[in-house]
Amino acid sequence: MNRSRDELLWSQLKAFHVTHFRFTLSPKETIRLPRFNKGITLRGAFGSSFRSLVCVHRTLSCPECEVQPTCPYGYIFSPRVPENAERLRLNRDIPRPFVIKPPLEGRQVFEPGDNLSFDLVIVGKAVQLLPYFLVSFRNLGERGIGVGRGKFEISKVEALDAHGHAERVMTQGDPMVRVPERTVSLWDLPPAPSGPIRVDFLTPVLLKKENQWARPAFGVLMRRLRDRIHSLSYFYCGEALEMDFQSFGERADQIRSSFERLRWIEEIRYSKHRELKHTLKGWMGTARYEGEMEEFWPFLWLGQYVHVGKAAVFGQGWYRVVSEPL
Repeated sequence: MNRSRDELLWSQLKAFHVTHFRFTLSPKETIRLPRFNKGITLRGAFGSSFRSLVCVHRTLSCPECEVQPTCPYGYIFSPRVPENAERLRLNRDIPRPFVIKPPLEGRQVFEPGDNLSFDLVIVGKAVQLLPYFLVSFRNLGERGIGVGRGKFEISKVEALDAHGHAERVMTQGDPMVRVPERTVSLWDLPPAPSGPIRVDFLTPVLLKKENQWARPAFGVLMRRLRDRIHSLSYFYCGEALEMDFQSFGERADQIRSSFERLRWIEEIRYSKHRELKHTLKGWMGTARYEGEMEEFWPFLWLGQYVHVGKAAVFGQGWYRVVSEPL
């Protein structure tokens, strides 16, 4: 990889960071969740709980509300491009600063005595609103979740570093919330793989190429990761990427896919707030890519935390990168 390009990318992405939390819930009643992509239910219920706690004009949508620029719900769920933004001003819909990583198990029923765990990733300065996240999930436990609205308590919340080491944030029965010190950033980046990589798409990934849905070819995947991380970095970490976006994508097109085992998935989500049904769809499975990975490695690695493609906040576009033998 060109050394000057490497150093430039590092200098810009070094400010990019996320805080990775793990929530462990203790059911007080039977909780019934979907077999697949429980993030749909978790995100929808979380958003409804958050809105019920902070929204001052519940009959208005966020774009119509005059307090949206200072509203924590608007900042998290309906962010706008700031008036003083020097970049990306034409973006109509900027990414939300969080991602839910749902349980991947097919289990649907959780009884009292069981544990139900999921992860939450918050990007950059949005972690300052962590108390709102915690109160919203606590409120959700009192309201209930899933079919039949099973109630739960938060057993514990932990912050994880890049190696999976846990730091306690909150535990059941302890009113003290500890500000997490662990974050994940490019400083934790492991060495780039020397050979091929395998990307396991754990939840459906839906990517666009020239306004059409496309299979996750490496060039398509990297363009969408580049754009997503650029937006998240600029709006929530204060750093924009100064790079040749076009040539980056062209170089990514040179990485070939040597193996694919992908299947198309479609799911229906009902939005109570908007009274609409949405079809969430995408590719799941495995793809193997071969070529010079070093330039793309920071994006691939960070993308494991922030996901890629449509409906990332619901848990879509979650993948894992595995180094393959030569």
